[in-house]
Amino acid sequence: MDRTRVTYAAVLAVPVLAWVLLDDGVVRSAAYTLAGVVAVAGVGIGVRRHRPAAPSAWVLLAAGLGCLVAGDAVYAWYLDVLHREPFPSPADALYLLAYPLLVAGLSRLVRARRTARDAAGAVDSAIVTVGLALLAWVFVAEPVVVSDAPVAERLLAAAYPLCDVVLLALIVRLVVGAGARPVSFRLLTASAAVLLGADTVYVSLATAELYVGGWLDGLWLLSYGLAGAAALHPSMRRLSEPGRDAAPFTRRRLVALTAVVLLGPALAVEALVTGAAASVTAAVAGGTAVLVALVVARMHLAVREVQRAERQRERLQGDLAHQAAHDHLTQVANRARTLEVVGSALHRGQRAGTLVGLLFVDLDHFKDVNDTWGHAAGDEVLRETARRIRAAVRQGDTVGRIGGDELVVLVEAPGSEAEVVETAERVLAAVLAPVAVPGVPRGVTVGASIGVAVARDGRTDADHLLGEADAAAYRAKAEGRGRVEVFDESLRRALRERAEQEAAIRRGLAAGEFVLHYQPVVDVADGRTVGYEALARWQRPGHGLLPPADFVPVAEESSLVCDLGRWVLGAATRQLAEWRADAQGRGVPVDDLTVAVNISGRHLASAAVVADVREALAASGLPADRLVVEVTETVLVDRATGDAHLRALRDLGVQVSIDDFGTGYTSIGQLQHLPASTLKIDRSLLAGGGAGSAELVALVVHAAHAFGLSVVAEGVETAEQLARLQGLGCDRAQGFLLCPPRAPEDLRQPGVALVGHASPT
Repeated sequence: MDRTRVTYAAVLAVPVLAWVLLDDGVVRSAAYTLAGVVAVAGVGIGVRRHRPAAPSAWVLLAAGLGCLVAGDAVYAWYLDVLHREPFPSPADALYLLAYPLLVAGLSRLVRARRTARDAAGAVDSAIVTVGLALLAWVFVAEPVVVSDAPVAERLLAAAYPLCDVVLLALIVRLVVGAGARPVSFRLLTASAAVLLGADTVYVSLATAELYVGGWLDGLWLLSYGLAGAAALHPSMRRLSEPGRDAAPFTRRRLVALTAVVLLGPALAVEALVTGAAASVTAAVAGGTAVLVALVVARMHLAVREVQRAERQRERLQGDLAHQAAHDHLTQVANRARTLEVVGSALHRGQRAGTLVGLLFVDLDHFKDVNDTWGHAAGDEVLRETARRIRAAVRQGDTVGRIGGDELVVLVEAPGSEAEVVETAERVLAAVLAPVAVPGVPRGVTVGASIGVAVARDGRTDADHLLGEADAAAYRAKAEGRGRVEVFDESLRRALRERAEQEAAIRRGLAAGEFVLHYQPVVDVADGRTVGYEALARWQRPGHGLLPPADFVPVAEESSLVCDLGRWVLGAATRQLAEWRADAQGRGVPVDDLTVAVNISGRHLASAAVVADVREALAASGLPADRLVVEVTETVLVDRATGDAHLRALRDLGVQVSIDDFGTGYTSIGQLQHLPASTLKIDRSLLAGGGAGSAELVALVVHAAHAFGLSVVAEGVETAEQLARLQGLGCDRAQGFLLCPPRAPEDLRQPGVALVGHASPT
C-alpha cells in the first residue's frame, strides 16, 4: 500500500472513531460529516493522481458523493442544532441532486468501458430495473403515494426508492458490461451496493416509523469510504479503459435474472391472495408484461449469441483446418497435405486407369538470395514463386511446398506424359521471370530445376512418387540447372542401387565390415609423427576394400552418415588410447599425439554431435585435447548450426581443424572468427603450378599464424613441396611422400615408427 492510501486510511479513521466513540450529538455529526468530506477528497485526489481515461466519470461521482455529504450536514444541523426534523427539507434537495450526478458518472464509466454494442447486457439491466422497480412500487412507493400525507411528501418519499432502482440498474450494467475488474472496480461496486442497501433498509424502517439511526448511518459512512479507496487505488485508471468482451453469461447471472423475472408472478399471486388495491394489481400486471417482453427479447439475443458463437466456431475450425493443411508463408498445401492429396490421386488413378504426374520444383541459387538480400527478400521470392506456379498450372492441379525452397505440383489425370512435361516447361518459364523485391533495384531472379515423375497405373505410394520426382530434379541440377528432367529407367535403376547400397552400409556397420586406416601427420621442422588422420574403409564382401568415395556420398544422403561418423569417433579414439597406453608402457613420450576425425556436414548440424563426441571420449578414456575434429570449409558456410556445435566442442577441449581450406568461400580475413585451432591447406593449392600459387600458399600460412592457427598441408607428394613448406614455416604436413594411409597393424612395421621420423616407404 502506498503512502497516499495509508494517509487516507489514517485521516479517515480519526473522524470515524470520533463518531463511534463520542456521545455528544453535535460532535458526532461533525465527525460524521468530516469523514464524508475526507472520502470525497479522496476521490478528487485519486482522479488527479492517476489521471484515468474518463476523468469526468469520477468527477461526477465525487460531485454526487459531495451532495450526499452536504445533505448529511444539513440534516444534522436541523436535528442537532435546531432540534427539528422537517420533511421535506433542504437536505432532501441535496440528496435528490446526488442521484442524477451518480447516475451520470456511472453512465459515463459504462460508455468508456464499452467497445461495441452490448444489447444482451442492456436487456439484463432492464430486467433487473423493471423487476426491482415493481418491487419498490408495491412495497415502498405505492403505500406512500396512497397515504394521507401531503402531495409533496408523498412524491418525495416515492422518489428515493425509484432513484435507487435507477442507480442499481447502472451498477448492474457496469457489472455485466465489458472492461477490467481490478481492485478499484470491486471497491466501487461494493460502495454502490452498500449505499443502495442502506437506502433500502432506511426506507423500509422509515415507512414503519422504526428508524432511529446508529448502525445504519455507519453503512452510509462505509459507502463513502469505499468510494474514496476505489479512486485512490492505482487500478482505478483501468476502469475507464475499453474492454474486449462483456462479462460471460454465468450460472450465477442466470439465477439472478430468473429470480427477478419471477418477481412479477410472485407479486401477482400475493396481490390476489391479499386482495391488494387496484393500483397495485394494475402495476403488477403492467410490470409483469414488460418483464415477459424483456425475457422474450433476451431469449432472442441468446439465440443470436449461440448462432454467432457457432459461426465463429465453424470459422475457427475452418481457419485451423486451413492452417493445418497449408504452408503459412506461401499459402499452398504443406508437406503433409501434399502427400495426402498425392496419395488420394494415386488411388483414383489406379481405379480409373489414368496417369498421375508430379513435378518437383527445386529453386536454383535460392540460398544466395537470403545471403545477399536477407530472409525477407527470400520470403517474398517464395511467395511470388508459389503464386506464379499456381497461375501456370491447371485449375484442378495442386501446388504444395514440402521444404525450404522445394515445391511440388500434382497433375492429376493428364492425357499423356508429354502434357506433364509441358506443364513443367510453363512452370519453369514462370519462375525464371525477375521477382520485384522492395530495396532491390532490378528485382531478384532465381531459376528452377524441375523433376517430372509419372505414375501410370497408380500402383505406388506418395512418398515413392515424390522420391522419383526428387531424383529427376537432382539430375536436372547436375546437368546444369534451369531445366526439366523426367524420371526414367536409368534413374529408377540408380535409385534402386542407392537403396541397396544404403541397406548394405547399415548391414556393414552392424557386421563390423568397416575399418579405419591412418595417415600420419608429421612435424615439418623435425619429421616427428605428431598425429594421425583416421580414414574409413569398407571391407565389403564381394567388392574388396572400398575407399570413402565409394560409400560416403551415399551415406550423406541420409542419417547413415551420422551413424558412420559415430562409429569412426569411437574406433579412432579407442585406437589412439591403445597406442598411447602401449607407447607409455615402453617409455615413449606420446603426450602430444593426436587423432583427427572427419565430421560430415549433416552430422555436425545434428543436435547429437556434441553428445557423440563426449561419449566416444568417455568410452575410450582419451583426453579431449587429443581429438581433432575436422570439418570442411564449405560445411561452415552451408550449415547454420555448425558454428555453435563447433564452439561447444571447443568448450569440451576438443581441437577443431578446418579441412580443404581454399576450396570454399571463406576469406582470409574471416579466419580470426572461425572456431578452429588448425587450418588444413587443400592439396589443390599445394599442387598448383601456375604463377602465384607459391605466394598464395605463403599468404595462407602467414595469415593463419597471424590469427593464432597452426597450419597442416595435405597432399604432399614431392620433396620440392615439402622443402617449400619448410621454408614457409608451415607447421605440419601429410601426404604420400611421407606415408600413405595404412591399417593400424601396418604402422607398426619397421620403417614406419609410431613416434619419430615418418618414412616414405
